[in-house]
Amino acid sequence: MKIIKIKKMKTKVLITLDTEKIEILLSTYASYNLYINKIIEEDELSKIKEDNKIEQYFVAATQRLMLGAYSPNKIEEFLQKKGANKQQIKKVLEKLRKYDFINEKKMVEEIISFCDTKHYGYFRIIKMLNDRKISQKEIQNVEYNSKREEKEAILQIEILKNRYKNKNDFGRKKSIASSLVRYGFEESLSLELVNKFSNSNHMHEINVLKLDYDKCFSKYSRKYVGFELNQKITASLLSKGYRINDINYVKELRK
Repeated sequence: MKIIKIKKMKTKVLITLDTEKIEILLSTYASYNLYINKIIEEDELSKIKEDNKIEQYFVAATQRLMLGAYSPNKIEEFLQKKGANKQQIKKVLEKLRKYDFINEKKMVEEIISFCDTKHYGYFRIIKMLNDRKISQKEIQNVEYNSKREEKEAILQIEILKNRYKNKNDFGRKKSIASSLVRYGFEESLSLELVNKFSNSNHMHEINVLKLDYDKCFSKYSRKYVGFELNQKITASLLSKGYRINDINYVKELRK
Protein backbone atom coordinates (compact mmCIF):
# COMPACT_ATOMS: atom_id res chain seq x y z
CA MET A 1 0.00 0.00 0.00
CA LYS A 2 1.23 3.47 -0.89
CA ILE A 3 0.52 6.82 0.72
CA ILE A 4 -0.97 9.08 -1.93
CA LYS A 5 -1.92 12.14 0.12
CA ILE A 6 -1.44 13.54 3.61
CA LYS A 7 -3.75 16.26 4.88
CA LYS A 8 -3.08 17.81 8.27
CA MET A 9 -6.05 19.24 10.15
CA LYS A 10 -6.44 20.94 13.52
CA THR A 11 -6.16 17.82 15.69
CA LYS A 12 -6.03 15.00 13.15
CA VAL A 13 -4.29 13.91 9.99
CA LEU A 14 -6.06 12.33 7.03
CA ILE A 15 -3.89 9.72 5.32
CA THR A 16 -5.01 8.69 1.82
CA LEU A 17 -3.66 5.33 0.69
CA ASP A 18 -4.20 3.71 -2.67
CA THR A 19 -6.55 1.26 -0.96
CA GLU A 20 -8.25 3.27 1.76
CA LYS A 21 -8.29 6.42 3.90
CA ILE A 22 -7.44 6.56 7.59
CA GLU A 23 -7.78 9.43 10.03
CA ILE A 24 -5.32 9.51 12.91
CA LEU A 25 -4.42 11.93 15.70
CA LEU A 26 -1.52 14.33 15.25
CA SER A 27 0.29 12.63 18.12
CA THR A 28 -0.02 9.25 16.37
CA TYR A 29 1.18 10.76 13.10
CA ALA A 30 4.22 12.24 14.85
CA SER A 31 5.16 8.77 16.10
CA TYR A 32 5.61 7.41 12.58
CA ASN A 33 7.75 8.45 9.65
CA LEU A 34 4.89 8.91 7.20
CA TYR A 35 5.28 10.69 3.90
CA ILE A 36 3.77 10.74 0.41
CA ASN A 37 4.74 7.72 -1.76
CA LYS A 38 5.82 5.72 1.27
CA ILE A 39 4.98 2.02 1.00
CA ILE A 40 3.24 0.64 4.09
CA GLU A 41 2.92 -3.05 4.85
CA GLU A 42 -0.29 -4.49 6.25
CA ASP A 43 1.29 -5.15 9.66
CA GLU A 44 2.53 -1.57 9.98
CA LEU A 45 -0.87 -0.18 8.99
CA SER A 46 -2.56 -2.36 11.62
CA LYS A 47 -0.09 -1.13 14.22
CA ILE A 48 -0.75 2.50 13.27
CA LYS A 49 -4.49 1.96 13.64
CA GLU A 50 -4.09 0.20 17.00
CA ASP A 51 -1.71 2.84 18.37
CA ASN A 52 -4.16 5.52 17.26
CA LYS A 53 -6.99 3.81 19.16
CA ILE A 54 -4.85 3.70 22.30
CA GLU A 55 -3.95 7.36 21.82
CA GLN A 56 -7.66 8.23 21.45
CA TYR A 57 -8.48 6.39 24.68
CA PHE A 58 -5.53 8.11 26.38
CA VAL A 59 -6.80 11.54 25.32
CA ALA A 60 -10.33 10.68 26.49
CA ALA A 61 -8.96 9.51 29.84
CA THR A 62 -6.89 12.68 30.37
CA GLN A 63 -9.94 14.80 29.58
CA ARG A 64 -11.94 12.88 32.17
CA LEU A 65 -9.14 13.31 34.70
CA MET A 66 -9.24 17.06 34.16
CA LEU A 67 -12.68 16.99 35.81
CA GLY A 68 -11.37 15.38 38.98
CA ALA A 69 -9.25 12.63 40.49
CA TYR A 70 -10.08 9.10 39.35
CA SER A 71 -8.57 5.82 40.45
CA PRO A 72 -7.23 3.30 37.90
CA ASN A 73 -10.32 1.16 38.48
CA LYS A 74 -12.63 4.10 37.73
CA ILE A 75 -10.67 4.93 34.58
CA GLU A 76 -10.84 1.27 33.57
CA GLU A 77 -14.64 1.35 33.88
CA PHE A 78 -14.72 4.56 31.85
CA LEU A 79 -12.56 3.07 29.06
CA GLN A 80 -14.59 -0.13 28.97
CA LYS A 81 -17.68 1.96 28.26
CA LYS A 82 -15.72 3.65 25.47
CA GLY A 83 -15.09 0.25 23.90
CA ALA A 84 -11.47 -0.37 24.90
CA ASN A 85 -10.31 -3.95 25.40
CA LYS A 86 -8.12 -5.20 28.28
CA GLN A 87 -4.84 -4.79 26.43
CA GLN A 88 -5.70 -1.27 25.32
CA ILE A 89 -6.75 -0.33 28.85
CA LYS A 90 -3.50 -1.72 30.24
CA LYS A 91 -1.44 0.41 27.85
CA VAL A 92 -3.48 3.54 28.55
CA LEU A 93 -3.08 3.09 32.31
CA GLU A 94 0.66 2.59 31.89
CA LYS A 95 0.86 5.85 29.96
CA LEU A 96 -1.30 7.69 32.49
CA ARG A 97 0.96 6.53 35.32
CA LYS A 98 4.07 7.46 33.35
CA TYR A 99 2.90 11.06 33.05
CA ASP A 100 1.47 11.09 36.62
CA PHE A 101 -2.14 11.57 35.51
CA ILE A 102 -3.18 8.90 38.00
CA ASN A 103 -1.56 8.47 41.39
CA GLU A 104 -3.46 6.36 43.92
CA LYS A 105 -1.20 7.23 46.83
CA LYS A 106 -1.86 10.91 46.22
CA MET A 107 -5.62 10.26 45.95
CA VAL A 108 -5.58 8.43 49.29
CA GLU A 109 -3.72 11.32 50.92
CA GLU A 110 -6.21 13.84 49.51
CA ILE A 111 -9.22 11.84 50.74
CA ILE A 112 -7.73 11.47 54.23
CA SER A 113 -6.98 15.20 54.29
CA PHE A 114 -10.57 15.97 53.26
CA CYS A 115 -11.93 13.69 56.01
CA ASP A 116 -9.66 15.37 58.57
CA THR A 117 -11.09 18.73 57.54
CA LYS A 118 -14.65 17.42 57.87
CA HIS A 119 -13.83 15.51 61.10
CA TYR A 120 -14.94 12.16 59.65
CA GLY A 121 -14.06 8.80 61.16
CA TYR A 122 -11.95 5.93 59.84
CA PHE A 123 -14.86 3.99 58.38
CA ARG A 124 -16.05 7.02 56.37
CA ILE A 125 -12.50 7.25 54.96
CA ILE A 126 -12.60 3.58 53.94
CA LYS A 127 -16.05 4.01 52.39
CA MET A 128 -14.88 6.97 50.33
CA LEU A 129 -11.82 5.04 49.15
CA ASN A 130 -14.01 2.12 48.10
CA ASP A 131 -16.47 4.46 46.39
CA ARG A 132 -13.57 5.91 44.39
CA LYS A 133 -12.54 2.37 43.42
CA ILE A 134 -9.13 2.69 45.06
CA SER A 135 -7.24 -0.62 44.95
CA GLN A 136 -7.54 -2.85 48.01
CA LYS A 137 -3.75 -2.82 48.30
CA GLU A 138 -3.76 0.94 48.93
CA ILE A 139 -6.85 0.79 51.18
CA GLN A 140 -5.21 -1.82 53.40
CA ASN A 141 -2.32 0.57 53.96
CA VAL A 142 -4.67 3.02 55.71
CA GLU A 143 -4.38 2.11 59.38
CA TYR A 144 -6.83 2.76 62.19
CA ASN A 145 -5.46 5.39 64.57
CA SER A 146 -7.32 5.46 67.89
CA LYS A 147 -5.88 8.85 68.93
CA ARG A 148 -6.91 10.39 65.62
CA GLU A 149 -10.42 8.90 65.94
CA GLU A 150 -10.97 10.28 69.43
CA LYS A 151 -9.66 13.72 68.47
CA GLU A 152 -11.86 13.99 65.35
CA ALA A 153 -14.92 12.57 67.13
CA ILE A 154 -14.65 15.18 69.89
CA LEU A 155 -14.40 17.96 67.30
CA GLN A 156 -17.44 16.52 65.50
CA ILE A 157 -19.39 16.39 68.76
CA GLU A 158 -18.85 20.13 69.25
CA ILE A 159 -20.41 20.76 65.84
CA LEU A 160 -23.30 18.36 66.41
CA LYS A 161 -24.14 19.80 69.84
CA ASN A 162 -25.25 23.01 68.17
CA ARG A 163 -27.17 21.14 65.47
CA TYR A 164 -29.30 19.32 68.05
CA LYS A 165 -29.47 22.07 70.69
CA ASN A 166 -33.29 22.07 70.63
CA LYS A 167 -33.46 18.43 71.75
CA ASN A 168 -33.47 17.24 75.33
CA ASP A 169 -30.37 15.61 76.81
CA PHE A 170 -31.42 12.06 75.94
CA GLY A 171 -32.55 12.94 72.41
CA ARG A 172 -29.47 15.01 71.74
CA LYS A 173 -27.11 12.25 72.88
CA LYS A 174 -28.96 9.73 70.75
CA SER A 175 -28.86 11.97 67.68
CA ILE A 176 -25.19 12.85 68.14
CA ALA A 177 -24.19 9.21 68.63
CA SER A 178 -26.11 8.18 65.50
CA SER A 179 -24.47 10.97 63.51
CA LEU A 180 -21.01 9.96 64.70
CA VAL A 181 -21.57 6.40 63.51
CA ARG A 182 -22.86 7.74 60.19
CA TYR A 183 -19.72 9.86 59.91
CA GLY A 184 -17.55 6.78 60.24
CA PHE A 185 -16.76 6.41 63.94
CA GLU A 186 -17.05 3.18 65.91
CA GLU A 187 -20.33 2.85 67.83
CA SER A 188 -18.62 2.07 71.15
CA LEU A 189 -16.35 5.13 70.85
CA SER A 190 -19.29 7.30 69.80
CA LEU A 191 -21.38 6.33 72.83
CA GLU A 192 -18.44 6.73 75.21
CA LEU A 193 -17.55 10.22 74.00
CA VAL A 194 -21.15 11.40 73.74
CA ASN A 195 -21.77 10.51 77.37
CA LYS A 196 -18.54 12.23 78.32
CA PHE A 197 -18.73 15.47 76.34
CA SER A 198 -22.29 16.21 75.22
CA ASN A 199 -24.09 16.73 78.52
CA SER A 200 -26.37 19.75 78.58
CA ASN A 201 -26.93 21.85 81.67
CA HIS A 202 -30.01 21.23 83.78
CA MET A 203 -31.63 24.55 82.97
CA HIS A 204 -31.49 23.73 79.26
CA GLU A 205 -33.09 20.35 79.99
CA ILE A 206 -35.95 21.97 81.90
CA ASN A 207 -36.54 24.55 79.19
CA VAL A 208 -36.77 21.89 76.49
CA LEU A 209 -38.96 19.76 78.75
CA LYS A 210 -41.39 22.66 79.17
CA LEU A 211 -41.80 22.85 75.38
CA ASP A 212 -42.31 19.09 75.05
CA TYR A 213 -44.73 19.08 77.99
CA ASP A 214 -46.86 21.74 76.31
CA LYS A 215 -46.86 19.77 73.06
CA CYS A 216 -47.97 16.62 74.86
CA PHE A 217 -50.65 18.47 76.78
CA SER A 218 -52.00 20.00 73.57
CA LYS A 219 -52.03 16.58 71.90
CA TYR A 220 -53.60 14.48 74.66
CA SER A 221 -55.94 17.02 76.30
CA ARG A 222 -58.22 16.74 73.25
CA LYS A 223 -59.02 13.16 74.18
CA TYR A 224 -58.07 12.60 77.84
CA VAL A 225 -58.63 14.39 81.17
CA GLY A 226 -57.55 14.05 84.77
CA PHE A 227 -55.51 11.03 85.82
CA GLU A 228 -55.53 9.46 82.34
CA LEU A 229 -54.25 12.69 80.75
CA ASN A 230 -51.49 12.88 83.36
CA GLN A 231 -50.48 9.27 82.68
CA LYS A 232 -50.35 9.80 78.90
CA ILE A 233 -48.18 12.90 79.23
CA THR A 234 -45.83 11.24 81.71
CA ALA A 235 -45.43 8.09 79.58
CA SER A 236 -44.70 10.14 76.48
CA LEU A 237 -42.09 12.30 78.20
CA LEU A 238 -40.43 9.29 79.84
CA SER A 239 -40.12 7.68 76.41
CA LYS A 240 -38.26 10.79 75.25
CA GLY A 241 -35.67 10.26 77.98
CA TYR A 242 -36.77 12.84 80.56
CA ARG A 243 -36.32 12.07 84.26
CA ILE A 244 -39.46 11.63 86.35
CA ASN A 245 -38.39 14.28 88.88
CA ASP A 246 -37.99 16.84 86.13
CA ILE A 247 -41.36 15.87 84.64
CA ASN A 248 -43.08 16.31 88.00
CA TYR A 249 -41.32 19.63 88.48
CA VAL A 250 -42.62 20.98 85.16
CA LYS A 251 -46.10 19.64 85.93
CA GLU A 252 -46.14 21.69 89.09
CA LEU A 253 -45.05 24.77 87.17
CA ARG A 254 -47.86 24.27 84.68
CA LYS A 255 -50.64 23.95 87.31
